[in-house]
Amino acid sequence: MTARTRVWLVVAAAALATAGTAVGVTLATRSDLQERTTKAPPFLPDPTASAEVAREVRDALEAWPAGTVRRLRILAARYPKSGLVRLELGLALAFSGLNDDATRAWRQAERVQPDSPSAVRAQDLRYPRSAPGLPPFVPSFTRPDTTAESHLLRGAGYQQALRPISARREFAAAAQAAPGDPEALTAFAVGLYDKDRPAVAFSRLGPLARRFPKAQTVRFHLGLLLVYFGDLSGAQRQLVLARAAGPETPLGKRAETLIRAGRKR
Repeated sequence: MTARTRVWLVVAAAALATAGTAVGVTLATRSDLQERTTKAPPFLPDPTASAEVAREVRDALEAWPAGTVRRLRILAARYPKSGLVRLELGLALAFSGLNDDATRAWRQAERVQPDSPSAVRAQDLRYPRSAPGLPPFVPSFTRPDTTAESHLLRGAGYQQALRPISARREFAAAAQAAPGDPEALTAFAVGLYDKDRPAVAFSRLGPLARRFPKAQTVRFHLGLLLVYFGDLSGAQRQLVLARAAGPETPLGKRAETLIRAGRKR
């Protein structure tokens, strides 16, 4: 990853976080996953995990390195639907130098509990060169006036809590309530973004740019998705169009922030 890309991704995270929208958790462990290390894996809290599961995972990590992997494997069998256990098992395996096994554990975390922070973080660890988390939908309003807007705000809240499936349901409900609203349709497309299958989101968001050529939200979020995807030149073009659609709006100002970040070297 070039310095320019790193700067842009960091500024993207900061710019969107100021809008009250989470972009995931930056994992400081990434630089430690290239080889075996004596450093203990961190505990990454997950509010969707029960207190019992969290306590047992912490106990296993505190025993590092003696028996940590074995204890986490036992917990994985005991709690087959826990994403947290498999996320931490993957970290322990990675810290032991077993990267292929770690990747399998992270995929299991995403599969058994996809609507959880652990699943989002597991995908982050599988894609360490991508921006952390998933691209967020940024509403153009703060208070809802319609049913669709209420769904959009709830969806954004679920994104902030790193609950992508719940967010997706709210965005789908918004699109159903307002099928001609570019903001609702954009949110639905953004909610479909997945680092394994980015084309699913682009296949919906791209056509919206043609259907609503003057909709700032479409251009801004298309640019944001392109940042996550790694197409920085394409992202710049879309963000310039988003800024031109309203430089003084909240989205216009955030587009300007990202454009400036993309020019730094």
